[in-house]
Amino acid sequence: MKRVATHELLAEIGHLKNVLEQAGIACVVRNEQLSGGLGEIPFIDCIPELWVVRDDDLERARAIVEQQWRGADESSGWRCRNCGESNEGQFSACWQCGKADGDA
Repeated sequence: MKRVATHELLAEIGHLKNVLEQAGIACVVRNEQLSGGLGEIPFIDCIPELWVVRDDDLERARAIVEQQWRGADESSGWRCRNCGESNEGQFSACWQCGKADGDA
């Protein structure tokens, strides 16, 4: 297993976990329950971390995380191949039918 991201907000790590899992990358969150230990445990040891299960997925996962943090170009919309619905660029799955961008 390799660490792909850390963030002080557990919600951000949870979002990234969902995005990676939608892309077929198995991952786990570490330090999820350590916020209650702040003060007794150093802050740096309590920061939520996202780890990929398979080392081979690390580079792809890092690219996806970087894209999420950089922000998708909202002007580059796409049309769903499944239902034909227009979607804004920040969406990786069709809001109408739920199919991922690029799925047939």
